[in-house]
Amino acid sequence: MSRERPGTTSAYYRACVRYLAIDIGGSKTAVAVVSEGAITGYTTWPSASHASESLDRIISTCLSMIDDISACGVAFGGVFDFPQQKCVRSMHVSGWEGTDISSVLQHALGIPVVTDNDANVAALGEYSLLDQHEDPLLYVTISTGVGAAIVANHQLIRGAHSMFGELGHLPLGHDKPCNCGQIGCFERAVSGYWLETDHGRPAADVLADPEIHRQWVADIATGLWCASVVLDPAVIVIGGGMSAQGGRLLNPLTQALAQKASKSKRPPPAVRLGDPTGRTVLVGAAVMAREAERGSR
Repeated sequence: MSRERPGTTSAYYRACVRYLAIDIGGSKTAVAVVSEGAITGYTTWPSASHASESLDRIISTCLSMIDDISACGVAFGGVFDFPQQKCVRSMHVSGWEGTDISSVLQHALGIPVVTDNDANVAALGEYSLLDQHEDPLLYVTISTGVGAAIVANHQLIRGAHSMFGELGHLPLGHDKPCNCGQIGCFERAVSGYWLETDHGRPAADVLADPEIHRQWVADIATGLWCASVVLDPAVIVIGGGMSAQGGRLLNPLTQALAQKASKSKRPPPAVRLGDPTGRTVLVGAAVMAREAERGSR
């Protein structure tokens, strides 16, 4: 697969000149300027334990970066009400509920700001890099948590309540309680946070165990297949820190989805690995800021 669509990818990047991009995750926060087709001024730090601390650090960092910046796009790692531009909740950091990130940052920085769920923003970034025939795209991030988004016909689908793609809380049928209040969530089975919580050591160390890794891939395949039956994507892009597993994840996962598709007598979706560094989400944030500035968000 080509990761660059001729005549389109470069146009996306050129359109992102001088946009500030912010990624607020459960474990880390990143800020950069997307300019002239490149991510510059990239800086990252561990996310604070409370929203107010996080916003203070973001503002102090960004104030030194806003010269000649047209607008800012923010990716938020949690449930987000896009029309109201307010956080619904973060599963991992306290204090975000009801926060209007865009208004707070716009007031502090003096530039237009637009915010969305991090999976939606990353999907925009990944979509700009795919071949034209790979549409619709289902983007799934597996990192501290699990998020998902779908882009079809160049449009991000958000749903009636800005909750389209909350794949992480799809019930898989296991008996473990999730922070969302449900039992058996997809995220509860496969996310880095829960692997570390359940086993008491880093997720990478946990997944070094072949049997745990086998079950982990099987759970991911089950969740993605359920989504595929409903959404029928042409391609699934796996992003987030867990995509750094590379072929150790991609190969058995592709095989498992092909087996499920064969039993159902339907074609399997293509599966790709996204950028494990999280920088694609910054490109998506810049694309989103550009569209908001044009009045088409």
